[in-house]
Amino acid sequence: MTTFPATRTWRTHTLPPRQRGMALVIVLWLVVLLSVMAAGHARGTRAETMLAARQAGFAKARALAAAGINHVILEMLSANAPIRRPADGTVFTIAIAGNAVTLAIRNATGLVDLNAAGAGLLDDTLRFCGAGDEVRAGLVDAILDWRDGDHAVHLNGVEDRDYLAAGLPWTARDGRFESIDELRYVLGMPQDLFECLESVVTLYSGRGRIELPYAPTMLASAINEGERLPAAPLDTRARPGVRTGTYHIYSTAIGQSGAVAAIEAVVRVTGSAADPYTVLEWREPPRAVLPPVAGGPT
Repeated sequence: MTTFPATRTWRTHTLPPRQRGMALVIVLWLVVLLSVMAAGHARGTRAETMLAARQAGFAKARALAAAGINHVILEMLSANAPIRRPADGTVFTIAIAGNAVTLAIRNATGLVDLNAAGAGLLDDTLRFCGAGDEVRAGLVDAILDWRDGDHAVHLNGVEDRDYLAAGLPWTARDGRFESIDELRYVLGMPQDLFECLESVVTLYSGRGRIELPYAPTMLASAINEGERLPAAPLDTRARPGVRTGTYHIYSTAIGQSGAVAAIEAVVRVTGSAADPYTVLEWREPPRAVLPPVAGGPT
């Protein structure tokens, strides 16, 4: 006769109420922690997606702005260009790949050349920017002392010893301005005055005067003391054939997600077969920023 062992009785172990409560709290905290981590990851993913979209939009805007400058240069080099753009800073738009690009062209002769302007023109320009009589007198001579090759001091000017006495780690260049930004370092130049000057000066006209028809309207009016400005010379502004000279070209475009890119190129156009044009300066962003213009080409 076979004998079977007695059936084992399984006991169910029940946690005490206090331990059951602690386990529930731990589970809830884990759920909250996982939820926070998931939300943070989602936000990070959205931020990365938005950043990538903005970078792509800016790259597109920059490509459009550069294409606008190249378009203008090709128009200048074309003897049969359908449109002769004015070179007096007039704002216009063109369509590139279905996108509007805002442009303006200014003949460099319409700006004040830092290396060629005389004391009178420098004084007029500083006055236009709001400098008072005493400030103008000092800055005009300081600019002249900065760019001349000697160590003689103009009446109200400053030379190397004055920069050193002011505790500055630089002295006057005693040579031509190589950058408009050098104006910041002229002793006595306030920041707000520099910000006004930088948009109305150039290094590339080579003239001691400016051609008022090509100058910014308010500057031309101030220098011309409110008199009516003459029209731009026809042989330069709308002459058939290849346009030559040095020009500041300003271009602004909008990409995806509202990204805006703005460029200023200073271009010397010769029209010669060997070297039709030279880019003298390429600045992003430009010193004179054009607001983007909505709509089609003009």
